[in-house]
Amino acid sequence: MGALVDRSLVLGVLAALAFLAGWKVNGWRLGEGIAQGQVEAVTIVRVVERQQQSVADEEGQKGHEQLEELQRRAADAGAAADGLRKQASSLATQLATCNAGTAGERTARERAAAVLAELLGEMESEGRAMAEAADRARSAGLTCERVYDGVKAVAEQK
Repeated sequence: MGALVDRSLVLGVLAALAFLAGWKVNGWRLGEGIAQGQVEAVTIVRVVERQQQSVADEEGQKGHEQLEELQRRAADAGAAADGLRKQASSLATQLATCNAGTAGERTARERAAAVLAELLGEMESEGRAMAEAADRARSAGLTCERVYDGVKAVAEQK
């Protein structure tokens, strides 16, 4: 009977060790499954991030091109305004000297015409600066909206 108990005890210990070894192996498998799932999740997130960054880069380039176009237009408008300012100054001088009775009257008209031409030039210059700032802000806002919409669309696909 003593040998039977010893044999049962040995078999019990062996069974417990086999059970623990199986448990450990299954734990490794479970750990590998979790790790593989994490790797796949990270891969998916990185793909989405790359797509979103691609959308953001593309829209940023479009915004940059729009801003360059606005700057070209502003430069063209500035050149046209300079020409108009010169014409206004010339016309103001002509009006000041036209039909002037006395030298004092002529001088007063010339000064008034010069002030008017300068005032018109300053108004045009300030207006152009304000328009340029507004165009820049609008372009940046539209670019931001397009980036948001594009990134949101990519995120909703996944």
